[in-house]
Amino acid sequence: AVIILALGGTATWMFRELAVTRGSQVAQLEYENSVLSRLLREEYRQRFNSAKVTPARQEIVAQSVRRILSNRARYERITKSMTMPWYFLAIIHGLEADFRFDSHLHNGDPLTGRTVRVPAGRPAQGAPPFSWEESAIDAITVNRYDKWNDWSIAGMLVIWERYNGLGYRQYGVNSPYVWACTDLYAKGRYIADGRYDANAEPRQCGAAAILKGLIAT
Repeated sequence: AVIILALGGTATWMFRELAVTRGSQVAQLEYENSVLSRLLREEYRQRFNSAKVTPARQEIVAQSVRRILSNRARYERITKSMTMPWYFLAIIHGLEADFRFDSHLHNGDPLTGRTVRVPAGRPAQGAPPFSWEESAIDAITVNRYDKWNDWSIAGMLVIWERYNGLGYRQYGVNSPYVWACTDLYAKGRYIADGRYDANAEPRQCGAAAILKGLIAT
């Protein structure tokens, strides 16, 4: 009995030590993640501050700004009960659907049916044709933007890049989804078949250029 009690005590001590070690490891990972998050946001902030819209693309940016401002009330109606800034939604609308209100906010597919391209099958609820507002709210929810709490410029740039994917980093290229039309991006993008083309150039300006245009306006 004494031996069993001793073994039980040893096992309890070992489990406690393991729990302490595991807890320490989790705390360390959480700390490292928070440091990485802060560093990433600082990187975005510095890039945004230094970026300049290229002279040849300033009129394209100005056109986007005019279209956004002309529909500001519609964006505000969607975001009025959220912490999300209306202009964050407006810029995604431009990047994904060229500011068209007959297209899904998710990816620009027509509202006459569910989305076909990634993310496919959205909205999952309801029946087509969908209103633009229905699609927009679904896109916000599925991407958890209604749960996001960092709407600083750096915080927005983080999730704009994440929205389109982080694949450009492996090629040492700033994402055109974010940086096209600024002096921080020249060329290189993923094309229709999902292949990266180092010489391809985007047809639209990125989120940072449009945001800079809005700020200037």
